[in-house]
Amino acid sequence: MRLFSTALVFVTTTAFLGARTHETTHQSFDDFSKGELNEISLHTDGYLLAAPALETLAELDAPILWDAVVDSKGNLYVGTGNQGAVYKVTPEGESETVFEPNRLMTRAIALDSRDQLYVAVSPDGTLYRVNRNGAVEIFLKLEDEYVWDMVFGEDGNLYLATGSKGKIYRIDTGDKDPEAEVFFDSEETHITALAFEADGNLLAGSATHGLLYRIDSEGEGNVIYSTGEREVRSILPQKDGTIFFSSFNQPGRSSSLKKPTSSSSSSSQSSNSSGSSFFADTDTPSNGDQKPTPFYAMTVSARGSDSGSLYWMDTEGFVTNWWLENNISIYSLAQMPNGQMILGTGSKGHLYEVSNPGDWSLLHTLEAGGEITGVIPAGDEGVYYLICSNPGRILKLDTNESSEGYFQSEVVDFDHVSKYGSFQVYSNPGEESQIGVEVRGGNLESPDRTWTEWTELAGENGVFRNPLPPSRFMQYRLLFVDGAVPPVHQVRFFSRTQNLAPLITTIKILDSGYETRTFTTQSTNPSVDLARSLNSGVEAEFAKLANKPRQVKLFPKPGSQTVAWRSIDGNGDDLSYSVKLSALGEDTWVTLAEDLEETYLSYTTQGFADGYYRLKVTVTDDPSNPASEAKTGEQVSEVFLIDNTPPVILLSSYDRDEDEVTLEITASDSTSLIRSATYRLNGNDMDSIHPEDGILDESLETFILKVDSPKDSEQSLLMEVEDEVGNVTALTRRMD
Repeated sequence: MRLFSTALVFVTTTAFLGARTHETTHQSFDDFSKGELNEISLHTDGYLLAAPALETLAELDAPILWDAVVDSKGNLYVGTGNQGAVYKVTPEGESETVFEPNRLMTRAIALDSRDQLYVAVSPDGTLYRVNRNGAVEIFLKLEDEYVWDMVFGEDGNLYLATGSKGKIYRIDTGDKDPEAEVFFDSEETHITALAFEADGNLLAGSATHGLLYRIDSEGEGNVIYSTGEREVRSILPQKDGTIFFSSFNQPGRSSSLKKPTSSSSSSSQSSNSSGSSFFADTDTPSNGDQKPTPFYAMTVSARGSDSGSLYWMDTEGFVTNWWLENNISIYSLAQMPNGQMILGTGSKGHLYEVSNPGDWSLLHTLEAGGEITGVIPAGDEGVYYLICSNPGRILKLDTNESSEGYFQSEVVDFDHVSKYGSFQVYSNPGEESQIGVEVRGGNLESPDRTWTEWTELAGENGVFRNPLPPSRFMQYRLLFVDGAVPPVHQVRFFSRTQNLAPLITTIKILDSGYETRTFTTQSTNPSVDLARSLNSGVEAEFAKLANKPRQVKLFPKPGSQTVAWRSIDGNGDDLSYSVKLSALGEDTWVTLAEDLEETYLSYTTQGFADGYYRLKVTVTDDPSNPASEAKTGEQVSEVFLIDNTPPVILLSSYDRDEDEVTLEITASDSTSLIRSATYRLNGNDMDSIHPEDGILDESLETFILKVDSPKDSEQSLLMEVEDEVGNVTALTRRMD
């Protein structure tokens, strides 16, 4: 495989470069997140970089892995939801079952200073102890059904976070007759997370209202923050007195502030909850008793509406939202030696690294998806075990080493079969590093056997030649085969589509006697909203402003004719038009307009002989193409009438019979039909009159009009006749 330097001078990009040449640019988080990240990290600023090394340490039979701890020899103990089985995984990846309590789940485990393992099973609240030789004993039985977390204090006592009564218990594990002493009794239903601060105070997170407590050595505690979310899931106190903590929220689940008075009432309430359970279908007690699904904090199969936040509280108690992304649920939290946070999520097996608010990376996307329910330091600095569910497995993350992986883009659609130009990769200028580029293409939307094989690109200084044959679709890979490869900030590639001839699809001749007038409302110094330009880009916003349709209105004007049309161009080219006129039966075309940008034209019909005509509209894509490559299309309109001569009105007869006058009037037009006839007597309202045969369907019509007109009344008659193109002739007559 040939490898090439990715150093390249930055060039400002445009959407179209020259005739028919298109540029495609990938340079944002959204651009790259649409592709496949295989052992590749993606920073929120939109650049790709080699991910920290990740390998599979062990695959377990249990689908759900809850909690894990590491002993002094580096062995990992894992509590599961598969009948509560506890597994031991060696640093070499060998696994064995060390305890099977035959309960729904082992939710919390802890190790004391002598590597004795404490296992809390739910939902019966039994605490077991497993010594270094593997012997198991029931240590004690709690009144509470659920144990969500366990931690040893500096005093050597074991502290338990429980539900469904929201209590924290303290146990002296060295006592011959250990008892669970209520250390703190909250108003919440569940205590979900525990951690000790450097000064010995205990921090506790709760559900169902996501409260963070601080509790002193005497068991006196206060709420120091309310997240407004369902659950505080992880707490990481810092040596300087600040605190990182994460929340989990699953909308739609019911909650009550005051805890129930008995475990049965809690079960009744939780049985009505909705959403995916943290347990697999087989996670039922071995005795066959059907325990109701616990409260929402138990979910592991995240829904699209689930979310989580990472908070930071300073020493004064002020809280900053350190990381918040929509519909991403935080399941686990750990801290790297450099202070940065690692977040395991229930969103498609994503692992994130968060440095500061707004500064984060998608470190890994797990190949099989699922959830990262725990991130456990492995002992060596910068090395962590990822505890994963659905499927159940242990992964080893080494942040000191880089992976060899690749980024595979989404399938790029060029809309038409295209010829390919250069492929450019922009990295940090001046750095000599190695990266490989592969491409493949085809004419079906999804890659199949008709596509080309992956082809390596040859080039230097980040500019590669793309030898693929013309095709409509293309896909590329960036190969990070060297851990020293600097971040890739931008990928650009160029294509050239075949020029397609534009088409006129519709021509419409509007009614005669109207002309178009165009109004431009845009100011001389146009501006765009800054907030919109942040989303779509400044140039795009100004393009929208420039392309805003102008107002076109019709106004009456005798002797004018207006034609409008529609056109299409498969390449999206700029188009121009010419319009020509020809009398029906003739081959001579008179040019009315050329190089029009608008898709309409008003012109005068004065000077043209009355008769039937046709219009021919020709479209060309010359504005976007060299003259030698420009293409045209044309269409001829339907036949229409030009008639500038008004009708002729003749009074054929006039008869009086006492006070009634009968008039016979003929109206004729040499070209068009008579469309209407009206009359007005003595300035009264106009009234319509029908021809003698009752139908206006000929160019010669006879009208019989009878009106009451007493002698010597000095009445007058006005009659108007209009032809089908709007020409009007009037006749006046005094009624004598």
